[in-house]
Formats: sequence, structure tokens, C-alpha cells
Amino acid sequence: NPWLRSLASFQSRMHWRSHFIQKLEAQPSLECQDQCLAFSNLRRQPGDFNQQYYDAWCEGRTGFPFVDACMRCLIRCGWVNFRMRAMLVSFATYNLWLDWKKIAGHLARVFLDYEPGIHYPQLQMQAGTTGINAMRVYNVTKQGKDQDPNGIFIRNFCPELKDVPMEYIHEPCNMPLNVQRKVGVRIGGSGGNRYCITDAMASSCSDLGINEKSECDVTFYPSPIVDEKKTAKAAKDKLSAVRKQESTKQEAAQVYLKHGSRRSPGMKDRDGVMPKALSSTVKRVKLDTGQMSLVSSWKNVSQEQSMEPEAAEVEENCKSKLIICLDDEGNDSIDDISATSVDQKVSVEGLRSQTGTAENGCSQSSIASLHTRNSDYSVKESDSKEWSCKACTFLNEKPLALVCSMCGTLRD
Repeated sequence: NPWLRSLASFQSRMHWRSHFIQKLEAQPSLECQDQCLAFSNLRRQPGDFNQQYYDAWCEGRTGFPFVDACMRCLIRCGWVNFRMRAMLVSFATYNLWLDWKKIAGHLARVFLDYEPGIHYPQLQMQAGTTGINAMRVYNVTKQGKDQDPNGIFIRNFCPELKDVPMEYIHEPCNMPLNVQRKVGVRIGGSGGNRYCITDAMASSCSDLGINEKSECDVTFYPSPIVDEKKTAKAAKDKLSAVRKQESTKQEAAQVYLKHGSRRSPGMKDRDGVMPKALSSTVKRVKLDTGQMSLVSSWKNVSQEQSMEPEAAEVEENCKSKLIICLDDEGNDSIDDISATSVDQKVSVEGLRSQTGTAENGCSQSSIASLHTRNSDYSVKESDSKEWSCKACTFLNEKPLALVCSMCGTLRD
């Protein structure tokens, strides 16, 4: 039922919304300091903040077409989807090495749906300063090719690139000069503007075949302001060095106990599992809300309505448990076994023969063995329902979800 799946997805989004708002409610200082204080010195050393990088990022003039198109769309419309927001923050905090607190104000001003409880925890998550989340470093060029393969979005919000051929739309810096002359755009200078040709621009304009001044103009698009691969690697190395410290792991473990998300009751075997990067000595914290998902509720109602009386009786019998009682001599015995599954389909005589106590009844070890096998089966069944998103690696607990509940990526 596509409509039911949409409702389930909406319900999941509402849960995550409440989860992130609760983080800020529980710790208001998240607005002005890192969730994991071990990262407080990153991006805040003398010379780390580059005003030119910040201005270029804010105005959509970075030289990376997909980043620029997303920022210009955000400025014009006030909204882009989650993946694009995460990419903008990732590019600013990793590739440009800007402090998340520096970029928070600009994004808050342009977001039409700005919500502080979501804004600040998400900024820190994408910047890698929570201590409990994986580093999310986006390859912005690849994102453009994946999300806008034909360059339609880029051409719309970066009109200076509207005539650029398809093979160069995602990397116009690789466009030869003769192609630049043909499409009337010069790679270099300030992006998105048209300039009257002056003496200072004479050399650039001569490359385009324009020699006259004053009456002619040319469109410029900036070259990439950073080397994407080198800056991403440098940023990951710096964060990894901090994450590997024992003091960081201990602090991150405390952050997890306070802010870490928990599994639903359907995934009890994995509730509160610590991320691999954290210490395994911290106790698991389980959360039992007792709330059933929309899909589960709908299935239960449908089954109850369509079940015939005879089928209902069989179903009830199949679900009945082993009834253990004490006989007059104090020995364990089995009153009723009506299980029909492979693991439960064990006769009274079979159980007694395993322990050699046919006359005195079934032993406790046999009963424990039976329950252990049933428990293992249920654990395996619940594990098979989870699926991992290839884009953000989030482990989704909804088996029927078509999109990732964290980043919105379509399921493969």
C-alpha cells in the first residue's frame, strides 16, 4: 500500500524531529558549543577561518556547480532537501574548513523551515563534532552527477552555465578555451556576474576572442576555490586523529548515553548498541515505548478482519506457549504443547527421551533448550528486517520503507 508507506515514512520523520528537538531541550548549550567537547579546538585555530571561502559559499560562487546551484536555490526559494542541506554543510566544514558556528547564522536566515532543535544538532552531526556519528564527507562533484545527471538544476540556478556542454556541466573548469569562446563564458573571476571589459580584463577577454572594450561584456564563472580531494582528505585526517584518542572515546560514550538514538521494541536484540567507534564497556540502554508502527497496526487489523473463525482458532493455538506446572511430586511436567513451528514441534516423549526422565516428566534443561532455539529464531528473523542505506550508512528499522528515514535516499 503506497499510501500507507508514505504515512509510515511521515511518522518516522516526526519521530526523528522530536528526537532532535529533545536534544536541544536536554542540552541548550548545543547552540554554542560542540556536543563532544573533544572537538572544540578543530576549525578554531588562528588562520582556520577564511573570509573569502565563507563569502563564496554564502553566495554560491565556489566554482563547484552543484554546490553553487543548491546555495542559490536555497537563497531564492528558502528550501532544498535533506541531502542537499547536508552536502552544503559538509562542503563548508570539511572542504572549506569553516566552523559550524560561523555558518549556522547564514543557513538559519535562508531556511524557510528553520527550527533550532533540528538546526544545531544536525549542523554538528554533519560537521562531525557529535562524537557518536560517522564522518559524512560528501563528494560534491559526484553528488551533482548522481542527483542532476543532465545538469537541469545547475543550468536553472547557475544561468552563466546554461550553454555549457553536458560533458563539462559538472566540472566547467575542465572546459577548453575554444569551448569557452563558443558558449560565451570565462572560467575564472567572480561567478554569476557580467563585466564591462576593462584593461585589467583584456588578457582574459582576448582568450575568448573579444578585443573591444566598454561596449562588450562577458560572463564569468569562478574556478574551484579549493582542491576537493585534497581538502577532504586533510579534514578527515584531522578529525580521525581526535576520534582515536582514548579521552575522546570516553567522552563520546557519555554523549551517546545522553543523546544516542535507540531501537524500537521490534529490534530489542539491537537496542542501544554502541557505535563501533565507542567503548564497548558502556552499558546498553534500552528504550521500550510500546508503540506499534503504522504498517504493523494495519497488518494486524487486516489479519483480524479477514481471519475466519476456524483460522482464528488455529492461529491462537499456534501462538500458545508451553505451560509448565508442578505435579504432585514436585517434578516439572508439560500440560499442553500446541506449537506448530519447526523449532517448537517437539513431542513430550521426545523432550523426555533427551534427558532420560520419561517417568518423572520433562527436565528444566529441555525446556530451556526449546526456548533458546525459539529465541534465536526470532532474533534472526528481526535482524533480516533491517537494511542499511548506501548513501549515509544509516541502519533503517522499517523493512517496507522505500527511502532511508535519515537522508531520504531511495532504497536499492
